[in-house]
Amino acid sequence: MMHNITQTGNTNSPAYYIWISILLACIVLAGYALVMSLLINMEIFEFSLKIPWAMLVSNYVFFVGSSIGLCIVSSLGYVFGMKRYEPIGRRGVFLAIITIIFGMSSIGFHLGHPERAMIYSLLTPNIRSAMWWMTTLYSFYIVFIVMGYWFLARVELTKIANSSTGIKQRIYSLMVLGKRDESHESVKKDHKKSQIVGALALISGLLALLMEGAVFGHTEARALWYGSYYPVYFLFSSASCGYAWLLIATIITYKVKKEEISGKLKNLIFEMAKIFALLLCVGLLFTSYKLSSGLLDPIKSKSIMLLLKGPFSLPFYLFEIAIGTVFPIFILLYSAKKEKIGGVLTASIMVLVGVFVMRYDFVVVGGVYPLFSPMGRDISVLLPSFFPALMEIYIVGGIIAACLLAYTLGVKYLPLKEESH
Repeated sequence: MMHNITQTGNTNSPAYYIWISILLACIVLAGYALVMSLLINMEIFEFSLKIPWAMLVSNYVFFVGSSIGLCIVSSLGYVFGMKRYEPIGRRGVFLAIITIIFGMSSIGFHLGHPERAMIYSLLTPNIRSAMWWMTTLYSFYIVFIVMGYWFLARVELTKIANSSTGIKQRIYSLMVLGKRDESHESVKKDHKKSQIVGALALISGLLALLMEGAVFGHTEARALWYGSYYPVYFLFSSASCGYAWLLIATIITYKVKKEEISGKLKNLIFEMAKIFALLLCVGLLFTSYKLSSGLLDPIKSKSIMLLLKGPFSLPFYLFEIAIGTVFPIFILLYSAKKEKIGGVLTASIMVLVGVFVMRYDFVVVGGVYPLFSPMGRDISVLLPSFFPALMEIYIVGGIIAACLLAYTLGVKYLPLKEESH
């Protein structure tokens, strides 16, 4: 009788197997790209050696920022005690875990030898380096966010273990470390512990995100990145991604499983949509500031013109401004007023697509004009295209597919929703 907490829709349907097959195919292509990089050269991931950071780095920024945003939104319920946010707490924390893991895998593939970074950050730490602090804080964040989910889900996992037999019981017993207590007192203790580790995850995650913004903001050799406003901008942008991920995952999961969304959860979704629209408005203000201040700065103006009138103008206007910001604001406000779940889902998907392109534009455009060019020429005239390399697309597509597969399996085998709502 406890199996309802992991019950899904018809997982034997053709659509389910088609979905899994597509994700696995993308992962296989990523594996092929990774093997080729080892056999040939890591340079197959770069569309130009003159642009040191490209799609793998932007994918890293996208995923880890999304993770912190998910942590911010989910912590409203289980850390700050806002009861109406509790129905999305476990789902949000689980999404935060998988997005940070696959975000880190993206930067790991970019580095080629990520183990060196881990070893030497321990043996020869540079406490004056923003990148060292970012890496260290993200390590703590991963530990705390995993602990947070464990405390939130332990009792439900225990129920599954107690009501199961055979290998399933052994697996779930291992997941709860042999604890078999389902009492109300145990739930209260776990809730208090989840508040503590959740607060630690939030603090470490926010600090890591600010340090990530500082990594770009302190880079004087890249004029577009250099500036004090990026840490704050990263914070607001990540919160927007957190709302988008949670709204998409919640709505699609209920639709696929053919479950009715309760009145309380619907009210929460429309409340989140309004806050989401507000965050997008703040993000639009940051974009306006970046453009106006950049045009007035002779050093930054060339990079800004790549967005306004150069090869990045189409993705900038279409994805960053229209699809990723302006249209979703109106759709979210209209959908919240008219209580249209489909509109909220559409706007959230648009924002994630727009932010993904925005991260790519930000990373690549910032690398086009180094402050000190050894060739004394504009790099932009030396490049036939700024489009990502095929192998880079394969591996980023595989990372995204692996993240979606992890969530799909999480929905099937883990307690991701609160039963109380």
